[in-house]
Amino acid sequence: MTFSKSIWGVRVTTCAERNACYYAEVATTKKKKEYQSFSSTPGVFTDTKRVLSVAEQAKRQRLLAALARSSQFLAIEKRIESILEKIAESIGEAIRAKYVNFWDFTPDKKSVYIRAAYGMQQQYLTHSKSHPIPLGKGLQSAFVGKAIETGKVWASSNVQKDPRLPASWLPRAKEQGYHGIMCIPLKIKDRTIGGMCIYYKPVHEFEPFEMTITSIVANQAATAVENGRIFDELGAERLKTLSIVRSLNDGLIMYDLDDTITFFNPRAEELLWLKAKDVIGKHPSKSFAGEDIYRKNLAAIHRLPQSDYENGEYITDGPHRIVLLVTRIPVRDEAGAKIGTVQVLHDVTHEREVDQLKSNFLTTASHQLRTPLAGTRWALEALLRGENGVLTPAQKEIVEKTYQTNGRLIILINDLLDVSRIEEGQFGYSFELTDLVAMTKDIVAEFKEDIAHHGITVSLTEPEHSLPQVSVDREKIKIAIGNLIDNAIKYTPKDGVVAITFHTEKDLLSLIVHDTGIGIPEKEQTFIFNKFFRAQNAVLKETEGSGLGLYITKNIVEHHHGSVHFESKVDAGSTFTIQFPLSPENMPEPIAGTQAAQETPMAQS
Repeated sequence: MTFSKSIWGVRVTTCAERNACYYAEVATTKKKKEYQSFSSTPGVFTDTKRVLSVAEQAKRQRLLAALARSSQFLAIEKRIESILEKIAESIGEAIRAKYVNFWDFTPDKKSVYIRAAYGMQQQYLTHSKSHPIPLGKGLQSAFVGKAIETGKVWASSNVQKDPRLPASWLPRAKEQGYHGIMCIPLKIKDRTIGGMCIYYKPVHEFEPFEMTITSIVANQAATAVENGRIFDELGAERLKTLSIVRSLNDGLIMYDLDDTITFFNPRAEELLWLKAKDVIGKHPSKSFAGEDIYRKNLAAIHRLPQSDYENGEYITDGPHRIVLLVTRIPVRDEAGAKIGTVQVLHDVTHEREVDQLKSNFLTTASHQLRTPLAGTRWALEALLRGENGVLTPAQKEIVEKTYQTNGRLIILINDLLDVSRIEEGQFGYSFELTDLVAMTKDIVAEFKEDIAHHGITVSLTEPEHSLPQVSVDREKIKIAIGNLIDNAIKYTPKDGVVAITFHTEKDLLSLIVHDTGIGIPEKEQTFIFNKFFRAQNAVLKETEGSGLGLYITKNIVEHHHGSVHFESKVDAGSTFTIQFPLSPENMPEPIAGTQAAQETPMAQS
């Protein structure tokens, strides 16, 4: 759809298509006036009648060239001020304007100032920045204010004769020596973000083509300003994030998908005694690790066997010995695709030193208590045997309860000693290939009295075919399996069932202990392998207990290159599974020279 309107005797056609065009609200008369002015919505204006003169054709060519250069500035320039200055210069020279300037809002959005200009003296720009014009009544009297406030183009062929310009602004126009003026709002969608004004020294008659090109240039400038604002905000946010990352008390090492180091924060420099400039862009390979002890530490940290969000510990080599808790975290883009990895280094040296002191104390105290407890046990056994005379029923009951309490104390002391040895790395292991089913049957037999006392049923289902042998430390793995069976018995109510089964899958042999006991509350399952932790319902069911059994079990199983996991539901029971590796390359190496070690694991199947 098109329609026409006469502007200063010239037929102008506007269109209502995409980027809809609108007709100008123009003051026209048959009699020539001293000025011609209008305000309109920015659009495309086409002269459909006049034959262009050579000068007009040259002007249009200059405008088109200016438009092309403006597009180039958007592509090659980064600073928004530089883009606006070059656009102003390009359009100003093309249309022989005296001044071209761009107006921007102050940060509080209450005033505007000249951000970039062509042809204007620096003093005007400096004054505009230090004395921005407030929005409102004062600004509305200026054409740039009208354009910003209304979102329309405002123009006058001779502003010095135009009554719409208040007398207070006339001295400025005369001082700066311009007559024609056109101010265009800079808009992004329906939002005005600034303005552009073009000033002409002589009285100026605006042509439709000129108005169209300047509107397009204004749109380009608006895009540049908005992109600049977004870029500045992103840059500020990036600097803020970078400052936070740099000031973290934890070291950060970032790798890309090829494991090349892309980031190394100052704290990582302090912890590993390496400079970021020496490691960024490098791959922590064997040759990299061979350069010095510090690069060796970095390469070893990178090679820690970790899954995403998993923790691991590393003790650095060299004169700067520290203990680091290393967490591996995946880095993903907005679409969720993995683009790299971060390792977070937390210095836990002090915590481990404190733990060592605690461990030393527990070891010393446990050893000191073990001897008198053993002596007490022998004395109580002698009394129960009647070596010093027959006890009365009341005396025998007291001695039996004391004997049971003494036994629980000895178990606790043994657990504490095991924990101390584990944490000190003195829980030595001696591996040999073993029949897991036969060993488990022996462990279950040791709980015969406890099973009868609790009134439950314990079943062990042997597989139809013999299973491959596993490489274990027999004494240590008995402790681990015994802890699981002991818990299942203690926390299963009368007439309940404990079922022990075995399962092979791929290169794993699983030992499964299922019970119909009290279960573990979901909110407490995360802490079940922590030292001294006992679930609340377990404490209520069985007041005696150290909370060390599962901690010891997990540590022992992991030293066998295996894993332990569980499923549990309150009042529905628990299922604990220990998985042992079967492939020779994954299982612990058995003792060399023993008969068991000379057998291959699969020879027993």
